[in-house]
Amino acid sequence: MSILDKITATTATGNKNSTVIGENCVIEGDVTFEKTIEVHGKIVGTVKIAENCTSASLVIKKSGIVEGDVYGSDDVIEGEVVGNVSGKKKISIQNSAYVSGNVYYDILDMQGGATVNGNLIRNKGKEPQKLENKSSAPLESVDNDETSKKLL
Repeated sequence: MSILDKITATTATGNKNSTVIGENCVIEGDVTFEKTIEVHGKIVGTVKIAENCTSASLVIKKSGIVEGDVYGSDDVIEGEVVGNVSGKKKISIQNSAYVSGNVYYDILDMQGGATVNGNLIRNKGKEPQKLENKSSAPLESVDNDETSKKLL
C-alpha cells in the first residue's frame, strides 16, 4: 500500500473520497488513481486512472503542474500539463490552463483563454489513440535525372 492510498482529504467540494496533492508537495514518479485526485502541487511522471476503474476524476488546480502524460476519465485542467492528455469521457480545459502536448478527447470543453500547444484529437468513444508519426517513414532515394526530365 503506497502513501497515496493512505492520503484522503475533504476538498472544497466536500468529496471525502479524494486524494489531494498539496501545493508544497512534489511527487517524482508515476501516479495511479481511482475516484478523484486533485493536484495543487507538482507531479513529475505519468498520472493515470487505475486499470479496472471506469470512472474517476482528475483535477489539476491553478497551482498544479504535471510534467508527464495524463490518462483519465473525466479531466479538469486549470493548471499546467507538459505532456499529452487523454480522457475516456470528458476533458475540461479552463481559461487558466496551459497544455504543452496533444489532447485526446471524446468530449472537449475548452474555455477562451486556455492555451494548448499541440493537436486536438477526437477519440469518438474509443480508447485514446496515438497519432502515428508518418513523417518518420524512411525516404526512398530519388533519381535526380528522372526527376529533371519530368520537370521539363
